[in-house]
Amino acid sequence: EVIQHALDHFDEAREQEFYIPCRNGAQLPVIVSGRHLEGPPPLSNHRIITVIGISQQKRAEHEVQERYRDIATLSDTILEQALELKNYSRNLEERVRLRTQELHKANMEAIFMLAVASEAKDRDTGSHVRRIEHSARLIAKELGLSESESDRIGYSAILHDVGKIHVPDAVLIKPAALTKEEWVTMRQHTTAGERILSREPFFDVARDIARSHHENYDGSGYPDGISGNAIPLSARIVRVADVYDALTSVRPYKHAWSREKAAEEIHDGVDIQFDPQVVAAFLKLFERNELPAANATTRSSIGTQPG
Repeated sequence: EVIQHALDHFDEAREQEFYIPCRNGAQLPVIVSGRHLEGPPPLSNHRIITVIGISQQKRAEHEVQERYRDIATLSDTILEQALELKNYSRNLEERVRLRTQELHKANMEAIFMLAVASEAKDRDTGSHVRRIEHSARLIAKELGLSESESDRIGYSAILHDVGKIHVPDAVLIKPAALTKEEWVTMRQHTTAGERILSREPFFDVARDIARSHHENYDGSGYPDGISGNAIPLSARIVRVADVYDALTSVRPYKHAWSREKAAEEIHDGVDIQFDPQVVAAFLKLFERNELPAANATTRSSIGTQPG
């Protein structure tokens, strides 16, 4: 059919692939081209036909196709492995996330048990540290700290008084003013709390709070007498939250204050005991009635700007 087509169109220039049958039954790939010879008759009355074998080119083409198929197969395998690795990585990340949550939960349970132990002699066991946790978290968020930073300050604040475990009962629950010597003993709960807490990074903020939550903004606090921004922000936040809760709570040596009186006391302590910015955040929360307090006395209005 191909030969007949070529004969029927003999005068047309052409070039095409063709297979020449061999005696052994194989087919020899060739390129057949034909064109008129250029020039005047009788030269132009002749046609030149060339037949060029392309077996090597065909073999090369076949090898390229085979390699392409191998590469395509390899690519599919690599893609499947990549997808499997991605799924494995996703599953691993999920397992790590769940394990991290479990460790965090275990740490939090340990924190709360340790905090309750430190407050065991208080009739308000557990409630005080939970209020401090909540207040510290709210103040931190009001200051613009991130959710994770605020949460960390909140749960670290639970351990602010853990060092009281080392304070003798006679001093800790004495229903009267402490002597000078007893105050020295009481103040040691800050450094004792820092020592109790592990050196693990998880407790970094808790250690800062335990040591420095009785430092005053003007440098008159303890145990180090540091002032201003030298006091860790977490400790400055807990200082306000702790004083507010202490004032509104019943203690062996005092009655509970009303919320508004406690807020006024904190307002008056700006630049002396308390960081002005922390107090400003506290008072905004107070005005919105968002702060927990030990007593439920109805509060009156107070300015939100520290004097």
